[in-house]
Amino acid sequence: MKYFNQKTLSFLRELPQNNNREWFNANKETYKKEVETPFKTFISDLIIELQPYIPELFVEAKECVFRIYKDVRFSKDKTPYKNHVSAVVSKGGRKDKTTPGAYIQISGEDIRLYSGCFVLTPTQREQIRISIYKNLDSFNSIIYNPSFVKTFNEVRGEKYKKIPSPYIESAEIQPLLLNKSFYFYEKYKLELALSSKLLETIVNDYKQAIQINEFLREVLKK
Repeated sequence: MKYFNQKTLSFLRELPQNNNREWFNANKETYKKEVETPFKTFISDLIIELQPYIPELFVEAKECVFRIYKDVRFSKDKTPYKNHVSAVVSKGGRKDKTTPGAYIQISGEDIRLYSGCFVLTPTQREQIRISIYKNLDSFNSIIYNPSFVKTFNEVRGEKYKKIPSPYIESAEIQPLLLNKSFYFYEKYKLELALSSKLLETIVNDYKQAIQINEFLREVLKK
């Protein structure tokens, strides 16, 4: 199924240079019809396809899709709109910043699929660190799996500058013990949005994240 068309891409490509209320209001009908509505349809279908791989995934698209309107109260950038549409497909939808799921973003530049854990409490970070430390070989076998590496390359995330002494030696082998967050992503050409293979591509690539997400999910259950 094709969800988007050239009008979708044109709107997203023009938005960064026209990020103001006058232009947006003049093109609001295009946004609603060619961007917002098909994006919600795409996310609805993605939820269904990912239900076998994400536990307790019973949310609706409206709970997953972010508003395009920005909260500029604490931002230096006062442009009123985001330059992309996005959604979090996880059991808590867009409000869930911890449970591993799928974050989808489509801008005028590209399409991105993110996964992993973005926002963690200090306790959750320590739980993950302990689990990696105790299960280093199995963790390494997951993140260095050729299929995962081919799709997502590596696990990323902000790092601590210092690490407790018990982990120092192991951190030389596995630097992810220093991480505050654990995420990874794949980037696609924007033209994929015009293809009937969009949904299939995102689902197939997400499957390569199942093992690492299960590892993280099990730790966070404790």
